[in-house]
Amino acid sequence: MQMKFREDINALRAIAVASVVIFHFNHDWLPGGFAGVDVFFVISGFLMTMIIIKGLEKETFSTLSFYKARVRRIIPALAFLCFVLMFLGLFLLSPIDYLNLGKHSAASLTFLSNMVYWTESNYFDSSSNEKWLLHTWSLSVEWQFYLIYPIALVFLRKFLTLNQLKLALVAGTILAFILSVLVTMKSSSAAYFLLPTRAWQMLAGGLVFLYPIQLKDSVKSPLQLLGLLLIVSSFVIYTSATPWPGYASLLPIIGACIVLVSNNGESKLVNNSVTHALGKWSYSIYLWHWPIVV
Repeated sequence: MQMKFREDINALRAIAVASVVIFHFNHDWLPGGFAGVDVFFVISGFLMTMIIIKGLEKETFSTLSFYKARVRRIIPALAFLCFVLMFLGLFLLSPIDYLNLGKHSAASLTFLSNMVYWTESNYFDSSSNEKWLLHTWSLSVEWQFYLIYPIALVFLRKFLTLNQLKLALVAGTILAFILSVLVTMKSSSAAYFLLPTRAWQMLAGGLVFLYPIQLKDSVKSPLQLLGLLLIVSSFVIYTSATPWPGYASLLPIIGACIVLVSNNGESKLVNNSVTHALGKWSYSIYLWHWPIVV
């Protein structure tokens, strides 16, 4: 059974992609707009946990089917982008830059680009502004999570009850957050790009699904507004100089989790023509905006 379309999740996608695009076009307009990616991670964690856990509960979960669905969702559009950029690069880039673009395209399509960019430079370095596929680092992080997460849950389910599995994920989220804070202090670049320091953000979204809270209708709108304010405030308060992700990213993560908990699709804040269109096209907008910026 498919989940009913949730306007609030769609609106979170819209807010996330808008913040990233504005940040990339001009850092001064939205200095912390890069935190939109963190919001995307929360959404992914929520949806993936829902798909896997529901399947495990019914004993119908197939890891292969899970992977196939992710492939259909992510790879065709990404492959088309890489093809177009490789074609344009023939005319627009020097041989050495074209060689680099080829390396980055291969890294993006094998979902290793986060590791490649981590070894090359900091996300906020000026040299990063010349890399046409820099933004695919976040897709690589998500894909690595998609690869490991279902296998880990299926394995743990063999030894644990569902309740124990949920508690294990709570513990995992806390430990992954502590790791993220520690690594951010040591190497902000590694913390920014690599899965181990980003995993807690996706796991946090998963916890929202695992521990649903029944709310009175009168509470839903104010709670949703609070969550949205936390997210938007992170776009304004933080800058490229903020050690990230670390504890600072708690602000957009908690905000996104609160919006998901409030589960309010009726509010005009999340259910309007702008968020509907932006959310629906968020993946395509995310894929194409950065090469245009470059």
